[in-house]
Amino acid sequence: MNAIRQIETDDEIKIFSDPYRMKIINAYIKAKKPLTVKGVADIMGEVPAKVHYHVKKLLSINILELDHTEVINGITAKYYKLTTEQFKVAYQNVNNHEALFDSTTNMILSVVDEFKEDIMKGAKYLKQIQGRKDESRNGYIDKEEIYLNEKEYFAFAEEMRALIERYQVEGEEKAVYNIFTGWFKKYW
Repeated sequence: MNAIRQIETDDEIKIFSDPYRMKIINAYIKAKKPLTVKGVADIMGEVPAKVHYHVKKLLSINILELDHTEVINGITAKYYKLTTEQFKVAYQNVNNHEALFDSTTNMILSVVDEFKEDIMKGAKYLKQIQGRKDESRNGYIDKEEIYLNEKEYFAFAEEMRALIERYQVEGEEKAVYNIFTGWFKKYW
């Protein structure tokens, strides 16, 4: 599952970049195992019918695929998995660049909003436990500018991906930290 899935057509971009579908994709990534629609709905705190519609859309563009089925109490449960965890939009194949820009912007804002919600939940929790000494490493926020040529840009992206993957291993005495990374070329 290490291959990068190219998102190539206008229709694929429209389906893939929907913020709700991005949450479904993230549920599969976090679960690290095949899930039923109900399993995804439970993770997301949603009703299965809504998730089912969006799972069908992701199946239609081969983002998800059927992994296996199980008969549970006489009902066939379908378990789906991601075809890959890495996606790349093939911009050169896109006809409607304005729609691509809108879809990409919505996708980025969805990720930013989700991270912002996590920060706010953390701040609310810290306010509730104010004064406790056992919560010494709660978070870190930084914004910097870096200078890269094209070769360094790709090397930096690979180093960041490798660094994050190194710390994505669960274990005893480990807490979950959300990390938000992103970089873009400044044109102003």
